[in-house]
Amino acid sequence: MPATDGLQPSLTPAERAIVKSYGSWTEFMQSYGLKPYDLDDIEEAKSIVQALASNDDDEN
Repeated sequence: MPATDGLQPSLTPAERAIVKSYGSWTEFMQSYGLKPYDLDDIEEAKSIVQALASNDDDEN
């Protein structure tokens, strides 16, 4: 597990499932071109995963 995975914010179960589908928090962030050690990028990644989870809820 990369050390930057320790910077993952608290996530809902739906958000955790999305992140897990990418492999890890670090890999999720990198897939969106974000730096897992940059606090602003962490906030942006949190917003992205929230939006993805919200879209999943809307489809069900």
